Amino acid sequence: MSILKNKPDLRAQPMREIIFDRLREAIVRGELATDTCFTDAEIAGEFGVSRTPAREALQKLESGGYIERIPMKGNRVCGLSALELAHCFAIRKAVETLAVQYSATRITTPELDALAKTLDRIEEANATLDGDRLLERLFPLVKQFNEIIFGACGSAKLLEQVWAQREIFDRYRVMRLVLPGHLAQSIFHRKELFEAFKTRDPARARVVWAENLDESFVIWRDKSGFAQQLEDFRLF
Repeated sequence: MSILKNKPDLRAQPMREIIFDRLREAIVRGELATDTCFTDAEIAGEFGVSRTPAREALQKLESGGYIERIPMKGNRVCGLSALELAHCFAIRKAVETLAVQYSATRITTPELDALAKTLDRIEEANATLDGDRLLERLFPLVKQFNEIIFGACGSAKLLEQVWAQREIFDRYRVMRLVLPGHLAQSIFHRKELFEAFKTRDPARARVVWAENLDESFVIWRDKSGFAQQLEDFRLF
């Protein structure tokens, strides 16, 4: 599978963690597509290790829902149904709205300054670029904005949940489907969130971010072709 190609030597970490991180990255990026199958022995051989760290890494991937173990056959990369991904939206809404509430009360002045500068770059890009050039410029800026607003929550455990859910959406390229149809509102909501942070208003921060995610869900549902299938789904 050549999943170690161009990767640095990270053997200061336990091998099970190296294998887990690299396989998870390959699945999220689509290098290992849904329904790809492989054995423990193939993974051990790919990384040049015994089966024990390979098996430990694969067990961790299984518990995270990335793969399923098939008796007598090996491992299969899992996919998510439309309904499962819709529930991931609901989980994401729950943890992200909680995170921004904490961030609204804990964000520092340097973090607010960094948010302001990032918003300026986002608005500059929106005013001067269009089409694919605009989107390619916005993706890293939006990611930078998000890292600040969630990082300010001050909870490593909460952040772990936020990024775990977002990793799922990276895997299914949800942002690239949603952002082109949500550009103006996405910028508007981020400006509103910034104002809520400046006034230390967690209730307002929660409402603003919930509205942003509700709109993103509708765009994803409709553009992905799941509108009829998810017609009765409620995004709490």
